Amino acid sequence: MKREFKPGDMCWTAMYYNVNAKEFQPYNVLKYREDFVKKLKKKVASKEEFAQKMKSEMMYYFWSKAETEVILTNKNGRIIMSPWIGPENITLDVTNREDFDWVDFFNKKAEHYIDKTVIKIDIWDQIHYKFDEFIDYCWDFHHKWQRAKKAEENVWKK
Repeated sequence: MKREFKPGDMCWTAMYYNVNAKEFQPYNVLKYREDFVKKLKKKVASKEEFAQKMKSEMMYYFWSKAETEVILTNKNGRIIMSPWIGPENITLDVTNREDFDWVDFFNKKAEHYIDKTVIKIDIWDQIHYKFDEFIDYCWDFHHKWQRAKKAEENVWKK
């Protein structure tokens, strides 16, 4: 089952193993947090404060959650994903995926492991890898109310 994301909604995906569907799927980490992001942007004084509060929010929900953890294995230069919880025979080669640089991600994470061929990651690790880009995306995203307000402002300028 593929997840479809509606245009106009905030969307930042991470890979996880869906035990119920028995397959790897993208998970939109902002799906249920769009209101949080919208309110936070109105509340904070700076992008730095926004980043700090978003980091706390994302870590709270996605850091070391067994249901979102997966194993990455480097087999002869190929990065293979397998579930942390679930059948061991299900794998996904993520080496050449264009949506995420799994090779660089694996190499950076493996630096902190004794066995540099197998690592365990979660959704937070994936967010953290591109955290600056994630914050830029959230900070610069124009919510529906912002787009409507901007369109209204443009009408008055004409």
